[in-house]
Amino acid sequence: MKGRIVVVKEYGKPFEIEEYDVPEPEPGAVLLRMTQAGICGSDLHTWRGDQTQEHMPIPPTGRVMGHEGTGVVEVLGEGVATDTLGTPVDEGDRVVYSAIFPCHRCHLCLRGDTNWCANRAYPTAGVYPYFTGTYADFLYLPPRHPFFRVPDELPDDLLGPVNCAMGTVTTGLMRAGAREGQYVVIQGAGGLGLNATAMAKDMGADRVIVLDRLENRLELAEEFGADYTINIEEFNTPETRIRRVWELTNGRGADVVMELVGRADLLSEGIDMLSNGGSFVEIGDIVRGKEVSIDPSKLLSGKNILGSRMYRPDLLPTLLAFLVRNQDKLPFHRVVSHKFPLAEVNEAFTRAEWDQRQTEITRAMLVP
Repeated sequence: MKGRIVVVKEYGKPFEIEEYDVPEPEPGAVLLRMTQAGICGSDLHTWRGDQTQEHMPIPPTGRVMGHEGTGVVEVLGEGVATDTLGTPVDEGDRVVYSAIFPCHRCHLCLRGDTNWCANRAYPTAGVYPYFTGTYADFLYLPPRHPFFRVPDELPDDLLGPVNCAMGTVTTGLMRAGAREGQYVVIQGAGGLGLNATAMAKDMGADRVIVLDRLENRLELAEEFGADYTINIEEFNTPETRIRRVWELTNGRGADVVMELVGRADLLSEGIDMLSNGGSFVEIGDIVRGKEVSIDPSKLLSGKNILGSRMYRPDLLPTLLAFLVRNQDKLPFHRVVSHKFPLAEVNEAFTRAEWDQRQTEITRAMLVP
């Protein structure tokens, strides 16, 4: 049996689809059949050509694409009868798995910070077991890789963003110490921003302010609990946006500002939105080589700059339980606005592109 994978061979050029033999899982491994794979902002950076060979070289055979998504168990390797928490699993069961594939040997992995793995690398195309990205018909989970059976009461449409968008922003809020009574500013209302809005309110945030340039996303952010939204087409300079945040926080400033867009200049802008002692959380700016100037004296009043990448795998069961509790209270089914066949991956990226243009897409999913 053969299966398809999506490969990037050159930045800024269309992706290619290749076929490989589907491997039998080794003892302790699991083979998933992918059902959804999300188009994340980091993937758009690759497709758009923001990445460079200097800072993130593509191997000669190409790099396998995709990390966000969900699937069903196709084959269980010998010795696998339960998920990571001990819940019985069988072929055909829906699962959510950790999107991080760490080395398990570096000092960061050994202390449990697998999301900060010092040896983590993007998968190379054409290397066994081949199916190492989610833009594919299958995904190979090696032995010991965390995965969790999905509760029966959760519909499929809620599952795609759990193992990237939801996990990533929840970890960022936790690192910032988000708690009751705080004012939270979220830069970006895509898949990450909508989940961040819901999570910030669930953690007790008194006011959540969301910025974006797409009105359809801002309207959906309000449905997820945003108290105020700021359209950057209307407030089109950093000064007007900073002033608006201070107005909406009654002159207090934000306790937490989260950057979820991937624009380096939002760091200096976000710092000026913070109250003394507040935290700026950098998540979206994954493209290496960018620089931004800040005035370090602004940090002397206790302001913090925190980087946050992905999540610890033990967060995933908590997120599934959160969805079970809130699926009828918040419109999680609308986070994924569009679905495309895997064969139409380049069309999907073209339509999902939001940089310098309008798009009706909030989060797109590839469906093999």
